[in-house]
Amino acid sequence: MKSLVLFSNDLRLNDNDAINSAVKSGCEVTFLFIYDSKLYVSTHGSANLWWLQKSIKKLKQSFKEKNLILNIVEGDFVNKALEITDKYKFYSVHINENKHPEFIKKEKCLKLKLAKRDVKFFSYNKSTLVHPSHILNKTGEPYKVYSPFYKNCKLLYSQKQVLKFPTSPFKNFIIDEKNMDTKKIFSTSDNKWSEKFDVHWEPGEKNALKTLEKFFENSISNYKEIRDLPSTEGTSKLSPYLRFGEITTNQIINYFEFHDNHTLSKHEEHFIKELYWREFSYYILYHFPYVVDKPFNKKYENFEWEKNYDENLEKWKKGETGIRIVDAAMNELWETGWMHNRTRMITASFLTKNLLIPWQEGEKWFRDTLLDADIANNVMGWQWVSGCGTDAAPYFRIFNPLLQEKKFDPENIYTKKWLKNFNLYSSGDDKDLLSDDNLIQPIVDLSSSRNIALERFSRIK
Repeated sequence: MKSLVLFSNDLRLNDNDAINSAVKSGCEVTFLFIYDSKLYVSTHGSANLWWLQKSIKKLKQSFKEKNLILNIVEGDFVNKALEITDKYKFYSVHINENKHPEFIKKEKCLKLKLAKRDVKFFSYNKSTLVHPSHILNKTGEPYKVYSPFYKNCKLLYSQKQVLKFPTSPFKNFIIDEKNMDTKKIFSTSDNKWSEKFDVHWEPGEKNALKTLEKFFENSISNYKEIRDLPSTEGTSKLSPYLRFGEITTNQIINYFEFHDNHTLSKHEEHFIKELYWREFSYYILYHFPYVVDKPFNKKYENFEWEKNYDENLEKWKKGETGIRIVDAAMNELWETGWMHNRTRMITASFLTKNLLIPWQEGEKWFRDTLLDADIANNVMGWQWVSGCGTDAAPYFRIFNPLLQEKKFDPENIYTKKWLKNFNLYSSGDDKDLLSDDNLIQPIVDLSSSRNIALERFSRIK
């Protein structure tokens, strides 16, 4: 008998239930990645596709090092999987769930069609620590607030084994299919801006583990304090590796002896809470899938955004707002495909509450330019900042970018790094921000725009 293992956003050998279960079944095993261009282009931004191409090549190499083959083919996800299943008479198909709504649809469709062929279908959850369907409050409803969700999850948690790639020999069944050129996934000729990514990132499972080890060695001991300083290496930078499943939350959390009666340091607890914020993002997306493009709090669907905002949106994207820390952050994003979490909040607040541009526009830009762009986390973050999501920042909480800069980048290390024209900006004080002497003028007055936002938000009842 033969088993087929299908990959999507689980690009790793270890802690991979689909691989281990297929091998454990005693069948000959085939490993397959199907590049469905329509599906991947609709669910992955440009930066995502750069990472995907690199990650697939790394995974293929990892299989090769074990004298195994990862087949990479092109075609419709469901139809190609069925075609190969029929052609080679596979007994079973194993897959790790991809929790993007579009992949969920594809996987459900594949499961139904395989059932009609009497082909066994096995799916496993490793995207989250617990499947979202298994966590409900006392009334049997989904949690809508993070704190009780986290408390409940912590009580439920038990340390889970990190699966190792099978050490016992097994037969790799070779299929005779034309392997696609992975360069089709991401065209460097059309996206020259991405060439800069090579300087800052190296995708792949092995590098995910190195990044985790480096974080624990250098940053976890004072994480709570330094995580908010964009000029430091205080965050884990694991997010793109998590997004592509090169590492699992289970692997990360196993670095702690984390359970309900274990005492964590404040730094460890803070980091784990952020991992669970990621879990909560997937949880909300699973139970309330409309949040992909609509506010969780539906009353904000009627919020009065600006109508003619194209010019200001473009200036925000290009880092030409005249606000020093905002422009620095947008430059960091363009150069590296990543942005520090603190400046993600600052730039998002400026777009939605000073420029009064719909959060969906910012989410769309981040989705296209962030290497770690992930539908659940991206949407959750934007709705939190704009004030329309679950656990949202209250509408009257509007980040003042000048105060944020003074607090989190007091010596301007970050802004100087990412602004070639730093000296052309005002010194950052409210009084001289709009001075006629400034060579770079802000595109909006922070005080008056804040007042307009407060007035419009206050109308929502």
